[in-house]
Amino acid sequence: MYLEIIGFIIVIMALRALITKNRSERLLYLNVIDFGISAIIALYINTPFALIIAATFFICSTISTNAIAYSLNRLNDEILVEK
Repeated sequence: MYLEIIGFIIVIMALRALITKNRSERLLYLNVIDFGISAIIALYINTPFALIIAATFFICSTISTNAIAYSLNRLNDEILVEK
């Protein structure tokens, strides 16, 4: 039952990520997808090693999402000089 609920949330967030035009909102949706995938890994495999895999995926996806958000924030702060 939990897997179906998490899968449904992931599908909704994927659709919202495709529809939205705002990059910061898209990053939030992608972060929810990453959290859901790590939860599915941990619940589906149901071994102690699955917890390690899910935690690794969760940490790596969070770091990558934060790096992308930081880069986009720096792009918004730049002053463009038109020629």
